[in-house]
Amino acid sequence: MSNPERPPKPQAFLALLKEGWTSLHLDARRPGVIVPEGFRGEAHLVLQYGHDLPIPIPDLDVDEYGVRATLSFSRLPQLTMIPWSAVYAVVSTDGRGVLYEEDVPGDVSVMATSEASEAPPEEMAAAEGGMPRAARALRSIPAHPDSGLEEPLAVRRRKRPQLRLVK
Repeated sequence: MSNPERPPKPQAFLALLKEGWTSLHLDARRPGVIVPEGFRGEAHLVLQYGHDLPIPIPDLDVDEYGVRATLSFSRLPQLTMIPWSAVYAVVSTDGRGVLYEEDVPGDVSVMATSEASEAPPEEMAAAEGGMPRAARALRSIPAHPDSGLEEPLAVRRRKRPQLRLVK
């Protein structure tokens, strides 16, 4: 079931990609996802796309199926294929984006926070391409807010990932 206020995933991705770097938050365990072996079990994997990344993407292809591109992992090129069914958030570097709550895996927490009161959807200004321009941002946070960032990255990756929706 689709929400009429939210653009379809390909449109949201392309609209944000026109403006700069864009991240896809996805469940790498879903069928059809092709990523490097070490990331295939991730419930919350974030891949970054853009036309002017420091390591260029030579073959970015977006269609109704998903996104295909050769991305750099530890400076090694790897073909990736991400079907839209695996994507649950499309986010720009400035924090604007679209969350598809119905596609968030059960083992990923999404937290909504705001610095000001939340405006109703009808008060959100529409941007070019029909993208809602909300003052919210998605951020990945540790599963246990009490844990410090001094933990090694490998330890943090094993914890249940979370997203925080920031206004």
